[in-house]
Amino acid sequence: MNYSARRMNSIDKSLPILPAVALSIAAAVLYFLSFLNFNLFALTWVCFVPVLCAIHHATPRRALWLGTIFGAVTNAGGFYWIVHLLEEFGHLHISLAIVGFALLCIYQGLLLAIVLGLVRRAQRDLGVAPVWSLAVVFPAMELAYPLLFPSYIGNSQYAFSTITQSVDVTGMAGLTVLIALVNGAIYECIESRWQTRRIARWRVIVPAGAFAVAALYGLIRLPQIDAQTAQSPTLTVGLVQTNIGARDKATNPEEFIRRHRQMSHDLVREHPDVHLIVWPESAYNRVLFRSQKNLALEITEGIDRPVLFGALTLSSATNPEDREIFNSLLLADSNGAVLGVYDKIELLAFGETFPFSNTLPILGKVFGNNWFTRGTSLRHLQLGETSILPMICYEDILPGLVRRIWKQDGPANVLVNGTNDSWYGDTHQPMLHLVLSSFRSIETRRALIRATNTGISAIVDPAGRIVQRTGQWTRATLVAKVPLIKDGSSSIYMKIGNVLGWLCLALTVWGYWLCRRTARARK
Repeated sequence: MNYSARRMNSIDKSLPILPAVALSIAAAVLYFLSFLNFNLFALTWVCFVPVLCAIHHATPRRALWLGTIFGAVTNAGGFYWIVHLLEEFGHLHISLAIVGFALLCIYQGLLLAIVLGLVRRAQRDLGVAPVWSLAVVFPAMELAYPLLFPSYIGNSQYAFSTITQSVDVTGMAGLTVLIALVNGAIYECIESRWQTRRIARWRVIVPAGAFAVAALYGLIRLPQIDAQTAQSPTLTVGLVQTNIGARDKATNPEEFIRRHRQMSHDLVREHPDVHLIVWPESAYNRVLFRSQKNLALEITEGIDRPVLFGALTLSSATNPEDREIFNSLLLADSNGAVLGVYDKIELLAFGETFPFSNTLPILGKVFGNNWFTRGTSLRHLQLGETSILPMICYEDILPGLVRRIWKQDGPANVLVNGTNDSWYGDTHQPMLHLVLSSFRSIETRRALIRATNTGISAIVDPAGRIVQRTGQWTRATLVAKVPLIKDGSSSIYMKIGNVLGWLCLALTVWGYWLCRRTARARK
């Protein structure tokens, strides 16, 4: 049979378009529900099954098209809060906000479209079953595809602590591979019935074995991590959540600063054993010159404790046009002396920087120079003998950045993140952001201190469990004894990085080349 005949035969056997679209949408709903309600994490293990059925015997082009529907609906369910962000803070009309939201969903959804297109092509041209190709292509695309808001399908499993512990070896790619294998195994059971054949045993045995190994690893590691945590020294921290959002702090800056200082003073009075006060990103909403060496009057006076806080810092260039502004975390001791400054490295595109502004300076002239300058220091903040690995805003969802700092300055004792999530309103996004950040604790095996201005502030233990947290859009303080891991240990992942993800990417490129060669040979 020639290539054209094979193609027509493939189309003839594919599902009618309406059932295929319905299955793609059903798969998307299963996908995003596991993120909107993390108690439904089990849905992730089957969410690809309907869409794999939808592309059964479809051409790669149709698989790509169905994958676009799958991806766009998945992102629409997970990123609905973008409309609020664009309308309230982007000052767009609701119609334009919806258009922007739709474009983002389509763009981010193309990741899943590419995955399904490649899975179908590998099956058609190379005879590779989806159970294998999905487990290779999906982690490869999670690594290679540029997302405005990076996430991994494994983040949906945050409540399934037994399974997530393997991230300290494989990184997030390991969870993606495991989830893909299980979805592929279930699909194999369905496809074998359609084709009236026996189940290919290895397509079920391997996924089941991988799941069992990951679960056994978690059952062994969790008691070990808990024992190490119980024996570790602690740092008593106080988190201050003022419940003043981005819009309010701009209109009443005096109240924003006053409330942080007053709540910190009250916290210390009620908990005199507190060693460190932590404020969120840009908590001090006036510009500080980077040349200032003491901040007693601005920050610590009356608190009498070290304070770690976010602020905008300004270089002291003589010419105002040459001054640079940074989104920073500063650590000041109880007397106000500045102990260290960390500047945000991974700036948010379109919010804090313009894409390619570093390589094309002319963009600064076109769009204005009021963008933040990217930080360059990969150093911890040091409070006495305690080393603190800092992150600002969405840097806590970027495992590669945390590992870069770790490699440059050595293992830290604890992680800290200052964030402003008020931009997203009273939506699911603050909880989603917290969950995504919790995996940095598993990768590093360090506790995470996370301070936000409107919620959710939290403490995450070295096993990735959220052990204490505030509410959302509430005024609150949180006091916790945070374990400090001071043995200099590093997890396997922190030593070797995302080897599994890069291996999957290499295999994907090789497989695509083989598909192209096979297709040319058939013509």
